[in-house]
Parts: sequence; structure tokens; C-alpha cells
Amino acid sequence: MKILIYLLLAVLLYGIFRTHRSVRRSASAEERAIAIRVSAFAWLVGFIFLLAFVFSPGRLRVIMLLPAFIFAVSLARFWRDKRARLRRESEERVNLERMKRVN
Repeated sequence: MKILIYLLLAVLLYGIFRTHRSVRRSASAEERAIAIRVSAFAWLVGFIFLLAFVFSPGRLRVIMLLPAFIFAVSLARFWRDKRARLRRESEERVNLERMKRVN
């Protein structure tokens, strides 16, 4: 049981580090706002999943792993695509400003 507690603690510390890093590495205010929203949503859903995992019987725990994995992968892909789109739009705005004539 101690190894499980240490494992959960390590996952918690890793999650805190990744959340802080994703907010810190944000290039714009819009990207930072999306990073905070996605992180808060992921933490909330993760906490609810952890509670459901702890209080469910053994067989149901195994069945819950597949939807949780699919949800985690979908959330990660959504975040990656959203961040890429925001960065691409900000680069387009910068390139448009550079192309304007001086005179």
C-alpha cells in the first residue's frame, strides 16, 4: 500500500510541475488563459476519476481504465491542437504587421 501512495504522490508532483510549466511557457495571454482552463478541467476530472477509482469494486476499476485513457489522450490532443492554432494565429498577426508598407 505504501508504494501506491508514493506512486500517487509522484503523479501529483509531476502534474503540478507540468501545469506550472505549461502556463509559464505560454506565448500570449489567450494561450495562458486556455492553459489555465484546460489544466483546471483536467485536475477536476482527474480528481473525480481518482475518487471513483478508489471507491469502486475491483472489477469496475479495470473497466474504468479504458475510458479514462481515451479521455486523457483526447484532452492532450485538444490542448496540443488549440495551442498550435493560437501560436499560428499570433505568428500570422506578426507577419501581417511586418508586411505593411512604411510610407
